[in-house]
Amino acid sequence: MCYVNMNFNRKKIQVCVSVLIFVCVTLTLAVTLTLLLTQHDPTPNSMGYKKAAVAADTQICSTVGKEILLQGGNAVDAAIATLLCTGLASPQSMGIGGGFFMTIYNKSSGIATVIDARETAPTLTSIEMFTEKSTFKRGPLSIAVPGEIQGYWYAHQNYGKLPWAEVFRPAIRMAENGFLVPPNLHKAMVGSRQDVLKHLKDLFWNSATGDLYKEGEIIKYPKIGETLKVIAREGAPTFYHGTLSDLIIQDLKELGSVITHEDLRNYTVLEKKPVVINLSNGMTVLTSPAPTCGPMMALIFNILDGYKFTPKHVATLEGRVQTYHRIIEAFKFAYAKRTGLADDVFVDVRQLVETLTSRDYADSLRGRINDSRTYDYTYYGPAFESGSANGTSHLSVLDKDGNAVSATSTINTRFGSYRAGKRTGIIFNNEIDDFSFPNTTNEWRIAPSPANYIAPGKRPLSSMCPVVITDRHGSVSKVIGAAGGSLIPSAIVWVTSHLLWFGESLHQAVSQPRLHHQLIPHLVAYERGFDEDVLQGLITLGHNVTEFPIISAVQAIDVNSRDGAIVAESDVRRKGKPDGY
Repeated sequence: MCYVNMNFNRKKIQVCVSVLIFVCVTLTLAVTLTLLLTQHDPTPNSMGYKKAAVAADTQICSTVGKEILLQGGNAVDAAIATLLCTGLASPQSMGIGGGFFMTIYNKSSGIATVIDARETAPTLTSIEMFTEKSTFKRGPLSIAVPGEIQGYWYAHQNYGKLPWAEVFRPAIRMAENGFLVPPNLHKAMVGSRQDVLKHLKDLFWNSATGDLYKEGEIIKYPKIGETLKVIAREGAPTFYHGTLSDLIIQDLKELGSVITHEDLRNYTVLEKKPVVINLSNGMTVLTSPAPTCGPMMALIFNILDGYKFTPKHVATLEGRVQTYHRIIEAFKFAYAKRTGLADDVFVDVRQLVETLTSRDYADSLRGRINDSRTYDYTYYGPAFESGSANGTSHLSVLDKDGNAVSATSTINTRFGSYRAGKRTGIIFNNEIDDFSFPNTTNEWRIAPSPANYIAPGKRPLSSMCPVVITDRHGSVSKVIGAAGGSLIPSAIVWVTSHLLWFGESLHQAVSQPRLHHQLIPHLVAYERGFDEDVLQGLITLGHNVTEFPIISAVQAIDVNSRDGAIVAESDVRRKGKPDGY
């Protein structure tokens, strides 16, 4: 320590002052450097990039997307290639036997669009076919007309850049040469062992070990590889009304499905305007319209935006309890309206969507949120509830030109229908389970939603809502989405709130334990590790809380508004890793 003695001569004083200045500057630089390194230090699930990034739920597929970008492809090309890869690495969640929603943002034009490649009910379906719950939950009658490949084709033909066959190359190579079984695929096979052995053994049985494939073993998909080759060579038309469609229909008929050539031939991709949410901080949230939960999520954002949240709101225990209580109450009001949404081709949802996206309506609901208590579920005006998917996958892409794609794809529940084509290797969805049926109740014993009743050619209600967020200048700020059925909207809002309003890093926002409430059941679900003191505070306000294993899996990209640095995060819940350059 340097003490200044007034008897020192001037030279000694100058030396002492210089030492003090040096120490202060050194400490300042050290603290600054530490903060910078802490902010940008890549974790196993979060990485920083300068130009472009891809966040998928498996590392191998994030890398596939990056390689497509390095070859000169744009965000759409990379998204398609990454989805094709994910269909192989996470076949329990998605694949070409399913469907997707994709939000695309073009930086140069400032225009966003949404591609709806949701599956549709076959022409021969009727409500009377599904008197037994088991018939629409699993098996051949649960299969809806796949939209995945037609959706890729539409996106590529209208917004892609590389040749069609080029984006298929990585997936074909993986299917033929094999790749290491990711942890989540192994976990899914273990969790569904009996059904996999009964219905999908040809795909997942390792003859060398005499057991199902395990994590780290090399798995190949020769049949799906041949199918992908045909699609790469002939385009999507072969899947819907060409040579490949004949094989698909043969497979489906043998399985017991009622899907026909006409169903495949008549399948249509829809391009729609996005739901636009203008936040008070100048940010714009762009997401998918009905039949997704995008309009419902808009209501949550608009309710919460009125609180003008800042990091101070979560700086103390009391503040966190109050803030999270408000978020939970917003969830409840929004989820109460969820099942009024439906396929807008069959049901007129314009008035409902206008209401859900109205700031005045959000203001009125915010006025009904009481900071000192919660209420019985009837207070929130519940409609009917429907089942939810949990076999979904999401990816986020940002290319070097600032274009973004947020895409969520699914075959519905784990391994879809548990049925695969013996000729094509395609695992088919069980999206019929996402419809509602009269005289049945879901797992919570809640009545079905008439707006979501099944009809030929109809798309079922979906919880998917891929998001792109732009700043006041029209540049991409965030690309975010989630997998996890009815948990998707709340997970996206939770992560986005911590990013936009509470000042957290992307890694913190995605990896921290979350809360979820969907009104019915009337419980706050929390992940292990959530702050016990906050939970106790919520209980004091009247909330019932229960631990839930995993509340959705988020894949996100965040762009620093100051220096343009890009951070991508693949949710630790699925043990993935992003990639970029």
